Amino acid sequence: MDPFAPVEKTELKVLVVDDNEGNITTLKGLLKSEGYTILTATSGPVALGIAESAQPDLILLDIKMPIMDGFEVCRLLKSSKETFQIPVIFLTVLSQTSDIVKGLELGAADYVSKPFKPAELLARVRVHLQLKAAKDKLKKSNKMLADQNDQLSQLNTTKDKLLSIISHDLRAPMGTLKEILDFIMSNYEDLDHQKLHESLESIRDSIESSYTLVENLLFWARNQRGEILFEPEMTDVTKIVDASIKLMTASASAKNIVLKSQILTDAFAWFDPNMMSVVMRNLTNNAIKFTKDGGHVTICVDNFKDDPENTILVEVRDDGVGITREDIKMIFKNGAAFTTSGSGLGQGSGLGLKLCSEFVDKNGGKIWAKSKPGEGSIFSFTLSKKETQPEV
Repeated sequence: MDPFAPVEKTELKVLVVDDNEGNITTLKGLLKSEGYTILTATSGPVALGIAESAQPDLILLDIKMPIMDGFEVCRLLKSSKETFQIPVIFLTVLSQTSDIVKGLELGAADYVSKPFKPAELLARVRVHLQLKAAKDKLKKSNKMLADQNDQLSQLNTTKDKLLSIISHDLRAPMGTLKEILDFIMSNYEDLDHQKLHESLESIRDSIESSYTLVENLLFWARNQRGEILFEPEMTDVTKIVDASIKLMTASASAKNIVLKSQILTDAFAWFDPNMMSVVMRNLTNNAIKFTKDGGHVTICVDNFKDDPENTILVEVRDDGVGITREDIKMIFKNGAAFTTSGSGLGQGSGLGLKLCSEFVDKNGGKIWAKSKPGEGSIFSFTLSKKETQPEV
């Protein structure tokens, strides 16, 4: 498309600024005959207000005006982020080169001497409107390119994260599984019942870890591509909590962990049940994973003390190994992994918590964590009791 092709005149607004009503009438009639929409002002302060609110496509500005001359009006126009991009053509009886240079240095696009010739004035107006239209199109194109670059960057980040998880986090449990199976096959005749049972438990944990990781990976990839539908409804949070406990009971029992819920309020809230099921499952699974044998994991639902009338607070509490202050700052960002140094309980990929953060945000809530190494962790998130529209 030719950026200098004629633009639709009915869409273009020209602001005429002159303290002489006769000049305004003349210019208004001339420009209206060309199909432009005309705005007028008889003083500098009024012109500045109209320019900011109406955003004209061009300003014809008289220089000699009382109170505030055209030079000052132009200076103020060009110093404002709201109006600096509007082209200004000076209308002046001044003919000295110094005056013309001063106007151009202040940011004016052109000047027309009075008394002006109608054909010349219209030609200059037309040229500068076409130039502005071309600049606007270029700015829009640059914005589109910048957005596309951002999308490509996000896609590359997603790809790199997927490759990282597949090459590192997924290989770890698979490698452990292979090692255990190799050990069993090589020593099967010499293994007693207890040793075999421990090996089978390790196999189960490795498979469970791989399954959870793959499931989160698929959810996260689909979410990055916008393929997961957002379908919120008024739902009882208790159902999500009960389902998570039922799903995780076997894992908790294998480590003699007491897994229970504590519902302290009417728990109806506005959220997408599928997304919140993923959140609850991940938080509960993490709590069990990083809690030692014989520990406790409790899912609490109560009114949020900062806004009890409108907000529900869900907390997953454990008395596990805890998380360092440094890791707490990072766990919800970019799928950052966190370790449990010295606990013997391994490392999380961080993908599940990143997914939790994205889904809670999508449902209009907030998520955070509190923890002390050796004393356990509390992962908390909020949900609205009323139908809400999340921020875009």
